[in-house]
Amino acid sequence: MLQTPLGLLYVYINNEQVKYNISELPLKPIEISNYKVDARYMIEIDKSQVKSGDIITFMIDTNIIAEVDGGDCLVEAMFESDDLYLAIGGYDINYHKSQSNSAYSFSVIKNGLEAEIIDLQYIDDFRVAIAWSDTNKEDYYTAVWFAADPYI
Repeated sequence: MLQTPLGLLYVYINNEQVKYNISELPLKPIEISNYKVDARYMIEIDKSQVKSGDIITFMIDTNIIAEVDGGDCLVEAMFESDDLYLAIGGYDINYHKSQSNSAYSFSVIKNGLEAEIIDLQYIDDFRVAIAWSDTNKEDYYTAVWFAADPYI
């Protein structure tokens, strides 16, 4: 289980806690930039556990309420305190596919992200990234925003 500075990260499928895999990602999400975060991880679950209609929840055990952020297809749950900025990000492909070809839909919830699985046949890749940075760093918001993008 991943221990973030705000609390543990839990993953649930239909309100039942599941194990997940954590992979470290480069701290500079874009090599040609100067953006660097304190930590950055890819969160993956075993897709064989998932079926159409399931709800997957990525939740931080914190009292800080997530704000909605993102852009284009990126949906991010952003948490901010005086000392830390943390984001969990996923791609909502509903922005690019017609409703009949949708695979899943992300939304920000009070303490994280939630994904509704619509149709497994369209899921080739399902990724969620998490990143955080000390707010004393220069342009920490932009750094965390990019770092929580699971495709960068």
